[in-house]
Amino acid sequence: MFVVLAIIVQSVAVFQPPESANASSANDLVVGGLHGSLNNFMVPYDANTRHLKDIMNYAGITRAEILNTTYTTWTVNNTRSWGMLPRFSYSQGERQHNIPDASGKIVATAYSRPLSLWTSSTSKVSGWVGKSARLGWFAIMNSCGNLVNINSVPPPPPPPPTVTIVMCEFNPTLRADDANCKPCPGNDSLWINDPACIPNINRTKTATNLSQAFRDAGATVAKAGDRISYTIAIENTGLNSEKIKIEDDLSDVLEYSKLIDNGGGSLNKETSVLSWPDITLEPKQKQTRTFVVGVLDPIPATPKGLSDATSYDCVMLNTFGNSTSIAINCPTPKIVEQVVTELPTTGPTENMIFAGVALGVIAYFYARTKQLNKEVRLIRRDAVAGMI
Repeated sequence: MFVVLAIIVQSVAVFQPPESANASSANDLVVGGLHGSLNNFMVPYDANTRHLKDIMNYAGITRAEILNTTYTTWTVNNTRSWGMLPRFSYSQGERQHNIPDASGKIVATAYSRPLSLWTSSTSKVSGWVGKSARLGWFAIMNSCGNLVNINSVPPPPPPPPTVTIVMCEFNPTLRADDANCKPCPGNDSLWINDPACIPNINRTKTATNLSQAFRDAGATVAKAGDRISYTIAIENTGLNSEKIKIEDDLSDVLEYSKLIDNGGGSLNKETSVLSWPDITLEPKQKQTRTFVVGVLDPIPATPKGLSDATSYDCVMLNTFGNSTSIAINCPTPKIVEQVVTELPTTGPTENMIFAGVALGVIAYFYARTKQLNKEVRLIRRDAVAGMI
C-alpha cells in the first residue's frame, strides 16, 4: 500500500513539478526569469523596464540580434554574466558598468563577473544564444534574463584631443588663463589632468562579531542574535582629489540580519543600499564609516535562491572593494536543503523506475507467501486425515 501511495506521489511530481519558493532576485535583469519564452524578455526590453534596453544598448546588442537568438544550452567555461547587484570583488573579476540612456545620462549601474563564480565551469546553462556585430557571442539566461558574454564590453573611444595653441606652464596645449591650467595637487611638475595625475581610490571592508569576543566575523559562525560590526574604509592613494559616492549594498546581508546602527548613513529599504553624503577625498586622505547589524532571531529557513545562488545560502556576503563572507548557523531545514543538493541528482523518472521495481519485488514475495500458506494448509489437512 505504501509503495502504491509512493508511486502516486511520484506521478504528481512528474506531471506537476515543484517550483522554487525563492525563484527571483533583485539581481535579475528580468525579475522572475523568462519561463521558456523570449517574449518575456522582449516585453520589458521594449518598455525599458529596469533599464533593460539601455543595458543591451550599452553592451552593443540590437533588438534584431536578440530576436535572432536560438534557445539552447551552453557550458559555463569562461563566460561572464551580468546583473543589477554587486556580488563579488574586483579581484575576483567583477566589473561595474555605468549605464547611460539615449541622451548619454547615467541612469543605472550593472555588474559583470565570471559565471563560474556562481557555479561550476562545467555546468550547463539554458537560454537564448545569438551573435552581435559588436559584442560577438552572447546569451540570455532563461532563469533570470541576465546577459552572458565571453569578452568584456569594449570601452568607448577616447574624446578627440584639444588642438589649441596656448601658453600654459603645466600644459602647452592650453592658454595660461584657461580654468584647467592647474598643477597636479600631489606633484607640481604635472598638469592636473595629466594621465599620471589621477586619484587612486582603495575601498576595503572588515567585519567583527561583537557578540563573540570581538573576533573576525569571517572566521566565526554567526548565531541568532549576534551583532556584527562592519567598517568600510575609503583611501585616496593617488595624486589628485576625487569626489566619492559612498554606498554599500546590503541586500544579501539583510536576508539574515537587520540594521541596528546605520553609522550616520541612510538605508534605502527598497534597494537595501546604505549610503552616506558624498565626500571629496584629497590625495593621501582616508575616511571610514562603521555600522552594525544584528542577526535575526529566529534565523529564516527560506529556500536558497534559484536565479541568485547567493540568496539565502546561509552566508552573509558583502562586497565593498573586497568581499566579506560570514557563515550563518542556519536551522535544521536549511541543513537538510544543503545535504539534498549534495546527493546524486535523480529526477522523477528514476524515482518512478525504482518504485516500479520495488512494487514488482513486493508483489512477487506477497504472491509467494500466499502460495506457501496454501501449501502448508493442504499438508496439514492431509496429515490430520492420515493420508500422509
